[in-house]
Amino acid sequence: MKICVLSSGSVGNATIIETDQTAILIDNGLSLKKLQELIKQSGFDENKIEHILITHEHSDHIKGVGVCTRKWKLNVCATQKTIEEMYRKKIIKPDVEQTMAVEKDQWIQLGDLSVMPFRISHDAVDPVGYMIQQEDKRLVYVTDTGYITGDILKTLGNADVYIMETNHNVEMLQMCNRPWALKQRILDDCGHLSNEDSAYAMSQLIGDKTKHIYLAHLSQEANLPDLAMMTVRHVLREENINLDCLNLYMTYPMQPSKVIQL
Repeated sequence: MKICVLSSGSVGNATIIETDQTAILIDNGLSLKKLQELIKQSGFDENKIEHILITHEHSDHIKGVGVCTRKWKLNVCATQKTIEEMYRKKIIKPDVEQTMAVEKDQWIQLGDLSVMPFRISHDAVDPVGYMIQQEDKRLVYVTDTGYITGDILKTLGNADVYIMETNHNVEMLQMCNRPWALKQRILDDCGHLSNEDSAYAMSQLIGDKTKHIYLAHLSQEANLPDLAMMTVRHVLREENINLDCLNLYMTYPMQPSKVIQL
């Protein structure tokens, strides 16, 4: 399993996962031209992509879904409510794009990948994260959530790879020029994870198998890459996590992250 976060943040999100048999995208908030550029730059094969998993219907996650789906004849996988919302927004059209309705906590098979959506807390119609498994290798993707509940933490523990939201530093968010209503939305239980909250969640998720963590969906107004990394490292040390056994990677808007191979 080869993995890369192609772009992360409010300007557009897309992640690619490739195996010997297939490739899938998680979300696409990018233009087709930019997506193709980042895929090529990262050493992946766009012609292998068969499926796209949708986390929720916000523009930075779906605005490029229609065009890439039609270009590569992709199967769009999302909850039924999210599919209907994408129809309403005219991102995809009934009887044009192929869709597959997924149910939370139920596994589906996409080629040689097993995929399970799980509930998250965000201000969208039916947002989900994804657990993706190939044989004994497992990846967990969770961004755009205000918190992670204890029962979900138990389900997601000890994955090989985590792509985790570290959206904001609380003090920077409070001081930035964003409207107060938007700040409240971000800080809400249906908003986004702060650096600290994400790091504490990581400390409960990390197990013996965990080797790679991507810090994702950073705010460009209320966070800094170095600050996010420093905060996560500090919290994990406080929680007695051995950082010598972990690789922490930053993700970027419109720029691919580190490519890893499991």
